Amino acid sequence: MNHFSRRSALALLLFLAACATNSVTEEPSQEPDIGVQPDSGAAQGDAGDAASNEAGDHDVNLDAERPLICGKTGFCETRLPTSDVGAPLSLQSVWVVSSNDVWTVSAEGFILHWDGTSWTTAYRAAHALYAVWGTATDVWAAGERGLLLHSSAGVNGGAWMRVETGHAKDIHGIYGSSEKDVWFGYDGAVEHFDGSTLTSYDLGDPTLQIRSVFGRAGFGTYALYAGGCTTCTGPFTSVHPVVFELVPGQVTDFNRALWNVQGIHPCTAVVTDAPDDDHRIFVFGYEDLGNGWTYRYGFLGQSSSKVTVNPLKDAFGITETNYNQYPSPPLLLSWANDGVDVRVHSAIGTASRWDGTTFAWLPSIDMGFDFVPRKLFGIHGNATDEWLVGDGFALKGPK
Repeated sequence: MNHFSRRSALALLLFLAACATNSVTEEPSQEPDIGVQPDSGAAQGDAGDAASNEAGDHDVNLDAERPLICGKTGFCETRLPTSDVGAPLSLQSVWVVSSNDVWTVSAEGFILHWDGTSWTTAYRAAHALYAVWGTATDVWAAGERGLLLHSSAGVNGGAWMRVETGHAKDIHGIYGSSEKDVWFGYDGAVEHFDGSTLTSYDLGDPTLQIRSVFGRAGFGTYALYAGGCTTCTGPFTSVHPVVFELVPGQVTDFNRALWNVQGIHPCTAVVTDAPDDDHRIFVFGYEDLGNGWTYRYGFLGQSSSKVTVNPLKDAFGITETNYNQYPSPPLLLSWANDGVDVRVHSAIGTASRWDGTTFAWLPSIDMGFDFVPRKLFGIHGNATDEWLVGDGFALKGPK
């Protein structure tokens, strides 16, 4: 064997050894009560090579020396861990429990926690994650191929465990009123966790496509779906929003009047504490223009005889002059602080706020020229803070 061949063989052996070291091992068998078992991932601080390589090492950001940017309206970047290859994480969802207790999940399978000062990797899953929700003691994360993860402070020291769902559909929504009343949404069905058992509810139409699961303490839990289409992309005029009210043991169509809102592609929805029932739920989406989109919103209550649909104030359309190239549909992300503070974002720096009468533009967060705008995937907040997360960023700002 010549000198070059010996070096090549040595390099190959080192590469194979590294791969073996970085592999994720299967963890203990499932617990029989609710179908819980550890995911093929790793939690920060666990013993063994899997935890060391899959979680803790990713808290070292290869871009750590770059100064963080703050905008003129008080929004600032926060330092994030990076992916396996040192690339920025694509954050898909964010949930604010309190100002020093914030959770986000990424398409790379990371579960991150903000303690008021910095982000740390709480867990690394083997599949993409799309949704997160939690309380001070319990946190849920869900995503690709039916992956559902749960961490409870009172069980196994808060270790992340996988809950068996029995399906392989992507889960795109989570909301709960308490640790014993949590709902999950995926295409054609919802699931409910009552503290010990996971129960599935078929919605009777496999073509229904999940958009979000949302709620408000004292005002119920709901799921938003797109109905009336098979792919829900392109110029389908039959598409319409569908909202289900979620009560343990009973899932019902919130208001059939939504079925008459033809041609509106739903994105997100919120429930408010408005004193009048007609403004109980806001649904945000877009209308197909044939060569683009324009933003729309509607509001209704359970007893509303019709849905009031309006353009967002000063709403602009996204159009494409080349009719052979259909533009990508927008994401309208929303959250409600109260009945006169409903917020909807279509992109970084583009947001509107309901003031009890109409939607008005919010001042641009204006992060400056050094911040490169990227796709926004999640927003949430509380009485003092608002978080915006997306491709490679987590921005914290004032409400």
